[in-house]
Amino acid sequence: MALVLLTSCGTTNRLLKAKPAKLSAFFEQPEKAMDTRKQLPFHKLWMTTDKELEAGVIKKTKLYVAPVTLQYLRPIQKPLVKKEVQWGSIERRENEMALRLRNEFAKAFLRSPQSRYSIEQKPGPDTVTLELAIVELNPTSPKGNAVKTALKFVVGPVAGLGGYFTKGNMAIEGKVRDSKSGGLFLQFADNEADKMTFYSLRDFKPYGHATQAMLKWSEQFELMTRTQPGQKIKDTSFITLMPY
Repeated sequence: MALVLLTSCGTTNRLLKAKPAKLSAFFEQPEKAMDTRKQLPFHKLWMTTDKELEAGVIKKTKLYVAPVTLQYLRPIQKPLVKKEVQWGSIERRENEMALRLRNEFAKAFLRSPQSRYSIEQKPGPDTVTLELAIVELNPTSPKGNAVKTALKFVVGPVAGLGGYFTKGNMAIEGKVRDSKSGGLFLQFADNEADKMTFYSLRDFKPYGHATQAMLKWSEQFELMTRTQPGQKIKDTSFITLMPY
């Protein structure tokens, strides 16, 4: 697995995108994690200094994506969305999101015409294992966004500032291990919030922005596994004009 520190988008994008989420106990030795916001599309990264382990992992071309753990998932943080979940207008679909996250990461390698790894159904001596954890999953508030969108047409774009109360976010952490030895090769973490939009159907779906984030994370990770020195991996933008 060739990994390099890469140049990301611009300063504006970094300032307006979601801030890093606090690392959970899933992330081992968090004090050694590097802030990679200026180089990679992930907030935090750690890579082994064990050259023997690194050499063994680099030789392998098979990947097993383990079931996503929810053991480290934090409670909902936004008061408005928390109330909507309590009232039953929003479902807490963490199990569904965990399954989808696992599937998206596997599909990214199946879709890629240049994939470094073939996907395996179980770990073995010739595979590396990708472990994933969802540590934050705050749904978008559809009702709040409906009010916010209506106000935009009355008082103008300034009404969009109310998005702070209606935005959701999703934070994940990942680890890559040598399946045979269990040696930890790589760790990463990232947090994505709802993108800034004037109008998007994702604003009216509790997990619309989260599902888009999962797709992008999986594509970025797959690309990172086959990155050559000098190549750049572009981070996602804080804003979108796409209505879907």
